[in-house]
Amino acid sequence: MIKIVFLGTSSGVPTRDRNLASIFMMYNDERLLFDCGEGTQRQLMNLRLKFMKIDRIFISHWHADHFAGILGLIQTMCLEGRREPLYVYGPKESKKFVEQLLTVGYYFRGFEVVVREVKEGDRVDCGEYEIVPFRVEHNVRALGYVFLEKERLSANMEKATKFGLSTGLLIGKLKAGQDVVYKGKRVRPNDVIEKKKGRKIVYTGDTKYCENVVKFSKDADVLICDSTFSGDFVEKAGDYKHTTSRQAAQIAKRANVRKLFLTHISRRYQDGDLGMKKLLDDARKVFRNSVLAHDFLEVQVK
Repeated sequence: MIKIVFLGTSSGVPTRDRNLASIFMMYNDERLLFDCGEGTQRQLMNLRLKFMKIDRIFISHWHADHFAGILGLIQTMCLEGRREPLYVYGPKESKKFVEQLLTVGYYFRGFEVVVREVKEGDRVDCGEYEIVPFRVEHNVRALGYVFLEKERLSANMEKATKFGLSTGLLIGKLKAGQDVVYKGKRVRPNDVIEKKKGRKIVYTGDTKYCENVVKFSKDADVLICDSTFSGDFVEKAGDYKHTTSRQAAQIAKRANVRKLFLTHISRRYQDGDLGMKKLLDDARKVFRNSVLAHDFLEVQVK
């Protein structure tokens, strides 16, 4: 199972309805964060998402609205007795910034914070999936991230039924590459087991429209894209190195993604007003399967 929860969908400044940038992801029993804006731990607590089990945090860039929640989260983990290491990934200079954060205030930290600086071309191997950082265009050094589930084996139950197979034990042996004999018939893995492409989720962080985002979003199941402005502000978006909702939709269409989620919404738009409606309308005119994300939105990636 892959579950995505939007913990913060505002840009720069929080609003009454939207917290600062953070995306929670649960893959089987693993819990990840992509960015950790101020107030992230409270959002996690509100949804009872077991923040103590978060092992990896991926920071897109070192603007405060994307990282200022790390210090509070770490200090709370300390108070709750965490002992397992916490891994923080980010662009160049991440070690410097995390070291500075960890020296703020008096507290005892009973676990290691491991910082790994990553860049485009690196791959973070996490067992059943990997995280692929890629370069985006913002006004400071910044990264987007691809969550890429590895190819997995799956039983074609229609084929299995023709052989009379239904038990998990026999299917498991076939997945392990072993032949099985059932009712006098030999069944080989290739008779039933198929390779399935893993799921792909892309988070852009902050970026202007650029070809690299299109490239790394190719055929994604989910694209979570910077959509700070509506299409009326395309020049402003370019000046501030952000994306409009229309441009996000153009990326989604060109990259052939399945579903687009618009996030990092400017505070000039308030939930329920016409500006917010225009953000979504601008996107849907280009890419119909667009969703305007909001705080606490939960998405299952099947």
